[in-house]
Order: sequence, then structure tokens, then C-alpha cells
Amino acid sequence: MRRALLVLLSLAVCAAQTSQSDDYIPAPLFDEGENLSSDNCGNEKTLTESLVLVENIRTRLGCVGLLAISQRTLLGMAGGCVSWYNKNDSTDLRVFPKYCVDRQTEEECIRVSVKVLDIIDIAISPAAERKLLKFHMYVTEKMPSVITPFCLFNRDNVLDSQLQRESIYAQWSPFQNAPLESDRLNVTGQSNCSRVLQTNDLEYLKTNKIPFQNILCVESTKITHRYLINFYEGRYFLRAVKYHLARPYYFDILPYIDEIARQTKDISALRPIPQTKQPRGFNARDNLSFPNCGLKATSTRRKRGNGDSSEDFQPTRHILGGIIAKTGEHPWHAYIYNYVARKTCGGTLISPTAVLTAAHCIYESKAEDYIVALGMYDKRQGTAPGVQRTLVHNLIVHPKYDHAKTKSDVGLMILSKQIEITDHVRPICLWNDDSNVTRVAGTEAMVVGFGLADNYTLPDKLQEARLPIRGHKECYLSKRRFFGKYLVPGDNFCAGYMNGTTVCNGDSGGSLSVEKDGRWFIRGIVSFGKSKKVMFEGEERSFCHPNYYSLFVDVASYMDWIVENTPEISFRN
Repeated sequence: MRRALLVLLSLAVCAAQTSQSDDYIPAPLFDEGENLSSDNCGNEKTLTESLVLVENIRTRLGCVGLLAISQRTLLGMAGGCVSWYNKNDSTDLRVFPKYCVDRQTEEECIRVSVKVLDIIDIAISPAAERKLLKFHMYVTEKMPSVITPFCLFNRDNVLDSQLQRESIYAQWSPFQNAPLESDRLNVTGQSNCSRVLQTNDLEYLKTNKIPFQNILCVESTKITHRYLINFYEGRYFLRAVKYHLARPYYFDILPYIDEIARQTKDISALRPIPQTKQPRGFNARDNLSFPNCGLKATSTRRKRGNGDSSEDFQPTRHILGGIIAKTGEHPWHAYIYNYVARKTCGGTLISPTAVLTAAHCIYESKAEDYIVALGMYDKRQGTAPGVQRTLVHNLIVHPKYDHAKTKSDVGLMILSKQIEITDHVRPICLWNDDSNVTRVAGTEAMVVGFGLADNYTLPDKLQEARLPIRGHKECYLSKRRFFGKYLVPGDNFCAGYMNGTTVCNGDSGGSLSVEKDGRWFIRGIVSFGKSKKVMFEGEERSFCHPNYYSLFVDVASYMDWIVENTPEISFRN
């Protein structure tokens, strides 16, 4: 009967969670297995060896109350530690574990000099510039093994302390040595904070624009402890940090774990996956972006199964593992040449006057610097019958494009003249399904381009390769440090193999397309991937890394912007 009651309570919590989806914060993904933020974090030594005292060797000023969350990162709330150390101070820190507070002589403690590499503040609210409402992080060289880090919380925000007796929430302070079991707490989220918070608390949160879902309220008579700790399955997890010691709420770290992980040197996490964006219908018949889009004049080539590897490809390998395309196979591919910078990119014809490409291909350039060739199969025959060349009238870069981080890497080239639609030149169809990458994961997609081929040579003929689309989780877990930093669900996704088949330098801006019912739809734009240093013609150069998946702009997430800025394409009213 008790088991049945617990099941019913769990279902009730899940139902309540579903009805409050706007408040739901999913569990972060750190790694496979136990899903821990740091190796061997949160073990039995954590309560005495994770709370770190730091001391400025030059000034001998110190600070108590920073938690180690990895072997290279300390975390706390901005406050007293800010006044005596800043980014411009190159003096080393001396770090030692919390238990040194109770020792009488310096010889009984391990004090190690550690250089601070960076000091980072993560704002909790828009008002953080005026207040010390920030998480304060010290990124250091590797600290001594005597420092044992806490685990970052690794579950969602459905509080389980009242349903699972083995999950314990407790307050904890730098000088608290009592076991957590003696300080069990009722912890509540947004829905019940009104029972705990006073009028002045509510006014403070409102004034500083702190969302309710970013705080956790504590029902306790002792409210002066700095950290909210969770003990679960034998490990200690950091859940929240307090700024105002006398107030009954903590700042939840769960909404900020993504940024915390990216700012460290030894923690990575998959960024939150946004809700699926539903598609809007196009004006063209059969819900197509342009009439007769995505059709090829030639017969469809032999399909390969999802399990095929690069060894199944023909001996002539290009796009680092692809093959030479047949004439007329990709009538939407655009060859883009910037004759001022002497650089090439790929693009995709989506209407008679618009080419979709990567923002980094056209960023900080002028329209008159480019010439675009469509229907071109062999660069040595740029004036062959069927090839159409045109100048560019306008360049449009997505307003949120971040060149340093390569985010929102999508752009449009508006052509100077309308292209004639033929068997060799035809627009591809824009994506007309939802944005859920999981639904297309495992699907073989086609990538084309004139980018570097095997041995890092430039091919004359158009190349193609079939690459499977990878789900966000699979992509992240393949190379956690790289994709934890650069994979942004809702902005990009990855595809490819890890055995030598990949897009390379010069393929940027080209299409990753999926065939549906005999038509081809663009789902991705070649964006970037991890590079590697290669000795080439006597000098060290950066080329694409053949053993990493590549990243592609998620076209489905940018459909509104693309359609809004593309002549001759519109949604239904």
C-alpha cells in the first residue's frame, strides 16, 4: 500500500510538473553513467575538503566560503572576496582545505600556491550590475588532490526531498561539522515560496528582477547557512547558494549550470534542449517554399543505409571521404567566390533571387565583392552550358550572429538578377517539418561542396557525401569538452562520422539536405567543426579534424527569419 502511495505521489508531481512547463528546468547532462560534473566529486571527504580558504600571497588577505566544484574551479556568491582580489592582480592564491580552520599550526595543513587564470561573475538578474547578485567563480590551475569538489546538482527541479527519504536537503556553512542528516529541510520551489517569503522579500525579488523559478525557499528556523546541499545515493551535490544570510531563500544554481560549466576548464555539460518549434505552412502548393523545389532532373542515386561507413564509399574520396557528384545532382548548390578576399564558400539557392549561406562567409564584406555561380559542376568549366553566373545585390547577416562564438551563423545573399530555373539550376525546398532534431537523428543527409578533399587538396569537381544526422546527446557525448562549448541545441546540430568522412575548409555555407517523397529539403548549413594543426607545404596550417562530427546551422530554428528576408517566399496568412 505504501509503495502504491509513493507511485501515486510521484505521478501527481509529474502531472503538476507538466502543467507548469514554463517553470520546469531539465536535468543537466554531464557524462554517461552516474552523470557527475567532476570525477569522484561529492564523496565522503567533501564536507571537510571542498570548502576552500583562499589567501592572497602578496597582501595576506584571505576569504572563507568558496566551494570547490572541480579541481580547477571555486564557486561562491560575489561579496567579500571581490574587494581584495581582481582580474588585474597576477599574484598567486594560496589554497587550503576548510579543516585548516581548526588546526593550531600551519604545519598541520597543506597550503599550496595556485595561480588564478580567470575570475568570472555570472549575473543572477538584470540588476546584477548594481548589486552583488552574482555567482563568483575563480578558475585556477589544477588544485592539490586534497581539495575534494562538490558535485553540481544533476537532476531536474522537481524537488524530491518529501518523496524519497534517501534524498536529503540541508543547509551547510563553512564551520558546520554536524552530519547533514541532522538538518533535514523542507525545500520548496516557486509554487510554495509565497508561504515562506515576507512582503519585503517579495519586493526585493521584484525590484531586482529575479525570477521566482531561480530561487529555492527553505522552511527552517536556522537560515544563516551559506549553501544548500543535497545528499543523494552516497554523494553530496551543491544545489543553491545564499547571498542574504538572513533571508529564507537561496539562489538555485540549476538554471546557471550551463554557463558555469562553460566557464570552467574541466567541467562540460550539454546545453538545455529547447522545446520543439512547430512549422508554419508555406503559400506554395503542397506546403512547399517554392513551386517544383527540391527536384532533380537525373535519377536518384543509390541510397546507403544508416549503418554504412566511409569504407563503403568509392575509392575517389573527397570532402574527406565523399565522392564526386554526378552532373545535375545538386542543382541548388551555389559556388560563392569573394574575389577581394580570394575566399570561397558554398550556398544554396532557395528562390530565384536568394542564396542561403553561412553568416561567416559574408560577414564584414560588401555585396560587390562576390560573384555567385549556379549549376556549376567543374570549376575549370565555369562558362559551360547550364552554368549561370551573377553578381550580388545585398548581403543579409542574421542580427544575432556572433562571429567570436559562431552563433546564429546564417546569412542570405540577394542576387542582382533573377536566376532562370532549369534542369541544372533549381531551388531546394526549405524545411517544412518541426524542429525536433531527435526525429531526424540517424537519417542520412547529403552534403555537397568544393571544399578541401583528401590530402587537403582543392578538387575541381563538385563533391558529395552522405552523413548521418546525430542527436544532441550522441553528439555531446562523442567529444564532451568541444561540443559542451560549441553545440547549442536550437541553434545548431551535428552530423557525420568519426572515421575520416567530414566537411572541410571551403565547404562552409553549403547545404545538408534530406530527401522526403522524392524532394530534397535543406535542414542544415555547413558551419564549422574542430580543427587540427597539419604541416602542409612546409608550414603549419589549421584544417578540419576528420575524427569529429561537424556542426551545422539548424535551418528549422531560423525559418521565420529566412522567409521574412527572402523575396518570393512567404508563409500562409
